[in-house]
Amino acid sequence: MLIYIVIYTLLLLCFFFEKDNVRLSDKKVVLAWLVLILTLFRGLRWDTGTDWDQYLSVFKVADWSNIFSFSRNSSTHMEPGYMFINVLVKTIGGGYTLFLLLTNFFVLYAYQRFALTNSTSPIFVFVLIIFSTQFFPVRIGIAVGVILLGLTNFSDKKFRRAIFFTLIAATIHSSAVIFIPIYCSIYIKKFPTLLAVIIAVVWMEIASLPAYNTFLFTLAGGLNFLGDETAHKFENYLDYGLTQSNRIVIAGYLSSTIFILLLWIFGKMLDKKSPALLKDHINYDFLYNVYFVFMMIAIAFPGERMAGLRRLQNFFMFAFPVLFSVFIVNGKKKYPSYSIYYTFAIIGYAVFRAYSLFYGRDPEVHFPYKSILDHAF
Repeated sequence: MLIYIVIYTLLLLCFFFEKDNVRLSDKKVVLAWLVLILTLFRGLRWDTGTDWDQYLSVFKVADWSNIFSFSRNSSTHMEPGYMFINVLVKTIGGGYTLFLLLTNFFVLYAYQRFALTNSTSPIFVFVLIIFSTQFFPVRIGIAVGVILLGLTNFSDKKFRRAIFFTLIAATIHSSAVIFIPIYCSIYIKKFPTLLAVIIAVVWMEIASLPAYNTFLFTLAGGLNFLGDETAHKFENYLDYGLTQSNRIVIAGYLSSTIFILLLWIFGKMLDKKSPALLKDHINYDFLYNVYFVFMMIAIAFPGERMAGLRRLQNFFMFAFPVLFSVFIVNGKKKYPSYSIYYTFAIIGYAVFRAYSLFYGRDPEVHFPYKSILDHAF
């Protein structure tokens, strides 16, 4: 576990480089080092991380002849874009480690580009993204990276570019298409704060009812009209066990409450339309709408039982780091005597997320960390 502690402590310390007196060129150097370190950490692992055996086996059998036909099981086809990446790496003579190194570098580079082009606090945004994602994202992580590349300078509203990149992402993870209708909210105003909070609170209470879970399982059984593969995926994503501990239920409820509180805080911050926000020339209304969707997915699919469907949050997670960074930076400037509390707030969130990563689902697949060097020798 030591390597995890060292790397995530390093990420925390990088928060202190996000200051006005630190030049953008120096911040880019910090981000470049983080990309390199995290690429090696993620790319040199071996037999570590969720779905390791599954994706290793896909790499082994990937071939130009089965890009469009390979199935992981009898009813689920692997997306051709993901298969293409596997085959391309094998064609140039690389093994699975090269595949992991290249794909993780791409994903981390996408995080970096998104942070640098859509925020005045790129280190905050980049580090918060890392804390908001899994230790070792694979297929869905690559798809998210593609979408984020399409969202560089998203306030310019490059519609065709964003849709094009999203469609490419869908060839890697088909669920990426869900981002297309949400992206269209870039052309509308911010969702009303009070209405958003009311909807979130009401839905959270509904989702806590046993009948709600029964309804979702019943719905999954009636999706055959969308095709056997879609219905099968939906049922699999709901199949995470029928019982939940009180600790998981309470933690989920507390997490949803915190995110609803932030929905209110972010909304009020944007409603004021302060000069500090206007001069950024960033479409914060779009980010708020995306954050609302991100949060509603967590509320609609609570607990470990629905962790599969909750993975859809990955496509919308970028909004929170930007909004939270703006809240922290502007709060420090507006209330300098309370700046220490804002520092504690961002560090507190990172520690909270680190706890979820370290003590979340299936810790045995992450600890101890094993690398390709362990495998080779």
